[in-house]
Amino acid sequence: MRACVWVIAAVLLCATSGFADDQIKPEQMKKMYDDALAQLKAAQDRKAELAKENEALAAKVEELKKQLASAQDQIQTLKREVSDNDQKTFFLRSYHAAWESFIRQHPDLLAKWRMYLGDSVFSAPQEAPEVIPLNWPLSITG
Repeated sequence: MRACVWVIAAVLLCATSGFADDQIKPEQMKKMYDDALAQLKAAQDRKAELAKENEALAAKVEELKKQLASAQDQIQTLKREVSDNDQKTFFLRSYHAAWESFIRQHPDLLAKWRMYLGDSVFSAPQEAPEVIPLNWPLSITG
């Protein structure tokens, strides 16, 4: 850093020594030196700030790349699931259509099938059992 300052000062001295008419006073030389030093310090400070910003942005870019990769993996997983579900849905629909066609051609099996479904554990009872008689207060004789 000091070498740069001396180089700048030397350049300023050489450039000003060519003008014999204008005599530069030591105070002016000191002021020009201080100005050059201040500009150099400001440039170095700005360079350090930009380096910090660059590091922060690079870290953010890496984080965003990781998020993008994660999102792309998730998209691929979802696409596979959709494809699997499409295949399963197609299979179930075609199987159901084949069953419907088969059962229509065999009315005796259709009746048995309906009876089976009617007596299934999963089917709701046709009539709810009467727990409390509807005419309860009137049915008591006393």
